[in-house]
Amino acid sequence: MCGVLFVLFVRRAFRSVFRRWARSVLVVGVLCFIFALLVSIPPSLETSRVATQRSIDVLSANAMEVNATVGLVATQISCRLPEVSVPLSEDDNKTVVVQPFMNMTQYTSNITEIPHVKSVFPVYETEVNVSGFVFEVCGLPVEDSSLFSVGSLMLPSNVSEGRNLEVGDAGVVVLQEHVADHFNVDVGDVVKILGGSFRVIGIEGYTALNNTVVYVGLGDVWVLTDNVGNATSVRVFVDDVSNVEEVANCLSVTFSELSVSFSAGLVYSVLQTQGQTEAQLTLAQETLSQIESMGVMELGIVVVVACFLVLFIMLYTVRERTKEIGTLKALGASGWSVLGQFVFEGVLLCFVAGLFSVVVSVVGGSFFANLLLPSPVVGGESSLSSGGVVLGEASSQAISIVLTPEFVLFGLGIAVLLGAFGSLYPAWRASRTRPAEAMRYE
Repeated sequence: MCGVLFVLFVRRAFRSVFRRWARSVLVVGVLCFIFALLVSIPPSLETSRVATQRSIDVLSANAMEVNATVGLVATQISCRLPEVSVPLSEDDNKTVVVQPFMNMTQYTSNITEIPHVKSVFPVYETEVNVSGFVFEVCGLPVEDSSLFSVGSLMLPSNVSEGRNLEVGDAGVVVLQEHVADHFNVDVGDVVKILGGSFRVIGIEGYTALNNTVVYVGLGDVWVLTDNVGNATSVRVFVDDVSNVEEVANCLSVTFSELSVSFSAGLVYSVLQTQGQTEAQLTLAQETLSQIESMGVMELGIVVVVACFLVLFIMLYTVRERTKEIGTLKALGASGWSVLGQFVFEGVLLCFVAGLFSVVVSVVGGSFFANLLLPSPVVGGESSLSSGGVVLGEASSQAISIVLTPEFVLFGLGIAVLLGAFGSLYPAWRASRTRPAEAMRYE
């Protein structure tokens, strides 16, 4: 019996909807547009959130990478004694410029006591002339393991063959390729430098800054030049780029005889880039918050509009069919049966509209997303150039959504719930209608 009543109940609901097909098409069309917005907004929010969060992650990663690389350069301070001119022994009228040596016993311990100084590396550089071919020998403190982290940019930067210097290396050399070509040696060969024999462990490819340089351990240079404990310069690394100028001033005051230099332009560029990166991150986060709040607000507006639209449609339907309701009640239809019929009609209209809205969302979902929500911010990549740090401009990215089954089911579910909720009051009014009053209604 219940099954028969249910079939009759469903048939009446379908007949009522399709009997007024023109109005039903119009209603379904309006609801379809509203539900298309409803289906499009959640995936739009998710796509925008993912895109903006990705931008935030990229900006953060770029900032960390650039700061880590550039920071090593920008936090480096070079200290050396001023060059002096000394007369040539064979001709008193001619002079040669000489770089005086620094006694590391005198400087190292005192420099490390200065606040914000992270590491101190002595460097021994000397020019060698072999049969008219001039190259520079650079002695690095390879026995200090922090050279390979804090001072890693002092090492050969483009070793194309073999390997780079490692902690504790002795009796080995890395040659710049022009020097290797001049001596006609390759990795594994032995070459004479400063009167000593060195095994070639690596060859550095061409770089604009290091055209003809050989890199060896500082201890080897000290022994071969009989200058143990001396250096031509000291590289001081500061703990943070913001403290470079302060440390440089302190070095100049403490060691007035030294020439202290650092890349002021690069320091300023790094600080400026950090500020720009923070501004872009703030903009991206604000955009993400704006997208989320606007999406939630629009979702709420769409739900309320859809609910009220269903309410008014069903109220009008109930009023229009008052006599029909009275006839049903007179024939013995219960209040629950009438209520269920009108609720089902509202659900049916919304379900059909929801199905069409899925199709509309697949075709025009991205259009709705870009129309309703702010575009997510995409940050440009940072890089290092000869002029300093270059930070890519932040830009907006169009939203492109893909409807997943989860979002489709969510949209259809909300459409059905809105149909039921919006029809509830009109259906209740219909169920409370008295047959005698309904039959007198004009």
